[in-house]
Amino acid sequence: MIIQDERPQIEVLERFLQEKGGLDVVVVDQTSMPENLSIFNSVIGFIHGKLEEKTENAVIEYTRNGGRYICLHHSISSKKAKNKFYFDFLGIRLDDPETSRNPVEPGGGYGWREGVTLVLVNLKPDHYITRYQVTWGKKIVYTPSDFRSGEGTYPSISLEDSEVYMNHKFTDGREKIVLCGIKFYDDRNGNLFMQDRGAWIKKQGEGEIIYFLPGHSTSDYENRNISQMILNAIEWME
Repeated sequence: MIIQDERPQIEVLERFLQEKGGLDVVVVDQTSMPENLSIFNSVIGFIHGKLEEKTENAVIEYTRNGGRYICLHHSISSKKAKNKFYFDFLGIRLDDPETSRNPVEPGGGYGWREGVTLVLVNLKPDHYITRYQVTWGKKIVYTPSDFRSGEGTYPSISLEDSEVYMNHKFTDGREKIVLCGIKFYDDRNGNLFMQDRGAWIKKQGEGEIIYFLPGHSTSDYENRNISQMILNAIEWME
């Protein structure tokens, strides 16, 4: 099931999951969610606007009881900052979300910028989600932000006319398995961001959360490698 409030991008993803994955996909908005989410193998969240309390509680209960919540792009954004439980559930903090339109420093407050090139960097090339039927592009120079490793070269995927989020901060130590990083140069202030936040997995109760930062535009999902990784996240067996 996909819970969404922006249909154009989801139509591209839905078609891929049906045609390539052979999945039976149910698409709803927050007003038409079924009462019982436990009948679904996975629940995908793609909420740009306000996350309603009913949705927040349903997703948390579903995941902790053994469900798989696949959280896409702006399902982690400043409009969720007022939710009571959601960011603790994700293990995420956004500092100073009210100024997120402005340029930010690496490690500083939360920021975003749309209409840019987002580079996704593969930090776990042997993981099923990043590996199975996914074709990565050229290797680029990248310095991981979250583990003790120096500068290296990693496979990448460039997404044009996308949106980047900067300074998502983990609040759960090293509980997450980080799959991908992001690389972005902000020409507004000359800062280069290399942050291990492009995709990750977190155990939550009996279930798990899988996050993908890409997904702002239809072209993100028209890149079959992005949609394939989401399909892999649905089908992945631990």
